[in-house]
Amino acid sequence: MSEYRTATYSPVIIGCLVGAAVGLCLFIYAFLATFGSPFATSIAEVLFPFALSVSRTLQDSSFATLLFALVQYPIYGVILGFAWSKNRIGKSRVIAYALALLVVHGMAVGLAKHQGNAKWGRRFSQTQQD
Repeated sequence: MSEYRTATYSPVIIGCLVGAAVGLCLFIYAFLATFGSPFATSIAEVLFPFALSVSRTLQDSSFATLLFALVQYPIYGVILGFAWSKNRIGKSRVIAYALALLVVHGMAVGLAKHQGNAKWGRRFSQTQQD
């Protein structure tokens, strides 16, 4: 019985580890790409939209932003690993889950970009009035 559970959860664990590795690499890339200019957040908005959306709604909470950025890709990996472990016949479930993740991620990118434009627009308008 325990062998069956190990076989069932191993794709989920592998997905989490792969997601963590990919997420860490993308986090380093986004940090280095936006390090020079605080206005160049477009790469980070595309790679970590949930973190930037949370950051902008919680008055720039650095801990919440970091937490969401670090768990986003491992969660993606767990979801895809779960779909893989439940898929016995074909790969249609994995593809459906991946497409759903892509749609949700795309919607989050749109929200992050909208919030970013609104934030910088407010700051720019305040400096124009002074």
